[in-house]
Amino acid sequence: MKPTAVLLALTAALGTVNLAHADDPDPAVMKKQMYDMGRNMSGLINHCIDKGFLKADSAENAKKMVAYVAGIPGGMDQSDGDKSEAHGRKGEALQNGDYLNLEQTSSLGLKQWCQQADEGMRQGLKSVGL
Repeated sequence: MKPTAVLLALTAALGTVNLAHADDPDPAVMKKQMYDMGRNMSGLINHCIDKGFLKADSAENAKKMVAYVAGIPGGMDQSDGDKSEAHGRKGEALQNGDYLNLEQTSSLGLKQWCQQADEGMRQGLKSVGL
């Protein structure tokens, strides 16, 4: 399933995520988590660009990723998207429902994290044909 590929790319890029632990997680909850993570990742990618670690084309890829997730059939709650992206722009990653300062919580340096996140996002987009 293609949305799963994007979710896995987001998870790999962000490091950790706490998806519903039920045997059959609620699809609406999973879509909202994917959307919020995508918007946060978009903000983080822009944070990395602002710091000089990535180029502007990374922001375009982040927009593609968010648009792809937002286009998953069935609708989803997008009410926290702006907040998630704003936290990302400040260098705060959405991890297990909280926004944590990436530079303080990542075992990687910010530059390396940015490069790995960008590569993970590019691979995820490629896997869904974007």
